[in-house]
Amino acid sequence: MSNIPSPDETLSGRSGGENNSSELTEDAKRPSGLDIVDLHKSFGTHPVLTGLELNVPAGSFTAILGSSGSGKTTLLRLLAGFDRPDRGVVKIGERIVDGVSIHVQPEQRRIGYVPQEGCLFPHLTVAANVGFGLSRAARRGRVSELLELVGLADLGRRYPHQLSGGQQQRVALARALAIEPEVVLLDEPFASLDAHMRASVREEVQRILQASATTTLLVTHDQDEALSLSDRVAVLRDGQIAQYATPQELYARPLDDRLARFVGEANLIEGVLDGAFVDTPLGKLPALWHGEPLPSSCAVSVLIRPEQIDLHPADSETGFAGRIVRTGYHGHDAVLHVQVNQAETAEHLLVRTLGETQLSPGSAVKLDVRGPVLVWLARPSH
Repeated sequence: MSNIPSPDETLSGRSGGENNSSELTEDAKRPSGLDIVDLHKSFGTHPVLTGLELNVPAGSFTAILGSSGSGKTTLLRLLAGFDRPDRGVVKIGERIVDGVSIHVQPEQRRIGYVPQEGCLFPHLTVAANVGFGLSRAARRGRVSELLELVGLADLGRRYPHQLSGGQQQRVALARALAIEPEVVLLDEPFASLDAHMRASVREEVQRILQASATTTLLVTHDQDEALSLSDRVAVLRDGQIAQYATPQELYARPLDDRLARFVGEANLIEGVLDGAFVDTPLGKLPALWHGEPLPSSCAVSVLIRPEQIDLHPADSETGFAGRIVRTGYHGHDAVLHVQVNQAETAEHLLVRTLGETQLSPGSAVKLDVRGPVLVWLARPSH
């Protein structure tokens, strides 16, 4: 994490150059919302963003969740002003920073940008890194305040190579917050940390951003990160936002089966809608769906999350018979692959159980499903 920042990242991390943050008006210090309308960006003949729309409320924490190569970093670079969109409008608060014949430079956007590797100046102390974009007068109180906020009050005289990876990321965040930005952009800032450090640093960053009440966008391909940190999650797919919802709604009520598989583990089986219920190989279950009521007797795809399935002993009087094919133990829970003894369910079902399980491959079990379950019209087979 000792890479020297590029010029544009340096400017964005402390947008406004040598501005004195104490000179900002109280209105300017308030967090601003972010509006993105019909945003397009291609590289050569390859379209990356194709009409993306997103409205981020002021002071909120939004995660942009997408697979590798989906355009997450491209989106952040457009918002920061490092690249220009082919078409579309970007507004920060009431100010258009990208639009027809408008392109506000990165250093004038008051955006704090934290790249993947932190990009601290290796030849500057921690305090000098944090205060890099501030005037000399503003540094005195502001740097101490920020180091206190990120829990590094005693480390201002150290250099980046003398810090842990998690400490370096907190310095990078403090530097981005130094100018009291309207929006903070986080580009997969935890990707290079080991699993244990990643969890603790994530919690610290969340605490810091909540304390600063700054509008935040985090891009990530990590589902757990997106669901646990953010107020809302926007799933980036095929150049557009496929769904923008709270973590709970996104997990419980994805808009389609592709989203269901992308966000969490999913069992997708076939069924036939019968009024408010759906007939499935695992019984008749109460059904939920998006939008207008679906016609009765139509074929549907049915989502069953692994934790909706209960396991019972093989000699239980209720449930559907099955056999465990494979187990995966994760400490806090275990995920079992179960083959149900019915021709209609050729694929294994995923079943999540809490804590240690004594069941092993080959064990006979019975299972049943707790509804309601989410359904969508079945896609025509090709």
